[in-house]
Amino acid sequence: MQKLRHAVVGVKGVGRSHLRAIRQVPDAELVAVCDLDREAVEGVARELSVRPFTDYGALLASGGIDAVSLCVPHGLHAPMTLEALDAGLHVLVEKPIANTVAEADRVVEKARARRLTVATGHQYRTFKSARTMKKLIADGEIGTITRVLWTWLELRPESYYARDAWRCTWKGAGGGVLMNQTSHDLDLICWLVGDPVEVSGMIGNWGHEAEIEDFVCATVRFANDALGSLQLSTLTPRGLSLRQISGDRGTIDVRDVKSLASDADDEIRLGRHSPPVRSCIQNAGAITAQAETRWETVPTAPGEGGQVTFMRDFVSAVRDGHDPMVPPEEARRVVELINAVVLSSFTRRTVRLPVDREEYEALFRKLCDGETQTPRYR
Repeated sequence: MQKLRHAVVGVKGVGRSHLRAIRQVPDAELVAVCDLDREAVEGVARELSVRPFTDYGALLASGGIDAVSLCVPHGLHAPMTLEALDAGLHVLVEKPIANTVAEADRVVEKARARRLTVATGHQYRTFKSARTMKKLIADGEIGTITRVLWTWLELRPESYYARDAWRCTWKGAGGGVLMNQTSHDLDLICWLVGDPVEVSGMIGNWGHEAEIEDFVCATVRFANDALGSLQLSTLTPRGLSLRQISGDRGTIDVRDVKSLASDADDEIRLGRHSPPVRSCIQNAGAITAQAETRWETVPTAPGEGGQVTFMRDFVSAVRDGHDPMVPPEEARRVVELINAVVLSSFTRRTVRLPVDREEYEALFRKLCDGETQTPRYR
C-alpha cells in the first residue's frame, strides 16, 4: 500500500517536530513543506529533498499530497483546516482546533461530511503519566470521581511573547494561558473525567504587556457531577504544579508535575480509601470518623509517548478508516470549555454548556478589536 504523502505547513517552531515525526513513521512520506519564510522553507526543502511552497493555496492545488500538518498561529487553524478539507486532504492540526467553538463546529461538520480525518495535536494523551491515570480510572481504582484539583504553573517572560507576536493577541492566539499553554491539560482533564457541563471562571493579566490573560481560576462541574477546581498561570516558576483526582474509593495524586511539556517521569501516588467514602459517611458511628487511606506509588505505563506516537496514530487512522486519538469532536470540547471560562469571566455568571455560539462570537470580536479588554491586576 502507498505511503501517506504528507506536507508540513510551518517549518519553524513546532513544525520541526512534525518533520521529524513523519520521517520516523514507516507508512508516511514527507513530500512537501510550506512557509511564508522563503529562505527557511527552501532550506528545509533542500535538506530533506522535498518540494517547497510559500503559498498555501498553491500547495493544496499542487497534487501528490494526501495530508497536511498545520503548524501555524492559532487564528489560522480553523480556516486552513477548512481549506485543506475542501481540497480533499486529511489534516493534523496543532492545538487548538480553533479559537472559537463556532469555528470548531464548522471543522467538525465538514470533516464528517467529507469523510476526511482531522486530528488535533493534543499529544499529551500519549504521555506515560496521562496513560497511567487513565488506566487507574478505567480499572475502577478510585471508584466514582467526585473531585478534581488541577494546577498548571510556569513562568513566561516577556521575551517569550516578543519572539512570536501573534501569541500576544486574542485574534492571533485565541487567549493566553488557557488556549496557548493549558489546552493540553484541559484536554487531559476532559479525557480523564468526562464532559464539562457548567463553568464559573475568572481570568486576568497580572504581569505581562500582552493583551491576553496570564492567570485563570475556574470551577467546573462535569456530566458525572464531579467538581473540578483549576488554577492556571504563567506567573509562577515551574515546580509547584499538581494533579489530584478523587473518587469514593481512592485518590490519584501527582505533585511537582514534570510532564507539563514532555513525556517525563512523574511520581503517581494512589491512595485507597477503606472503607469507601460513601460507606464511611453512611455507616460510621463516631462523629469524627475517617476512612483510612493507604498510599502506594504506581508504576507508570510502559512505552514512550510524544509526537511520533501521535503521528503514527494519525497515519493509521487515515489508512484504516478509524477515528484518530483525538477526533475533532473531542478537540472542540476543549475549545468550548475555554470559551466558557472566558465568557463566565466577562459576564460574571456561571455558564452552562453548550456555549451560546453567538454570544461568544460577539465577545471574541470585541476582544480582538480592543473594545473589551482583559482585566489588569497589579
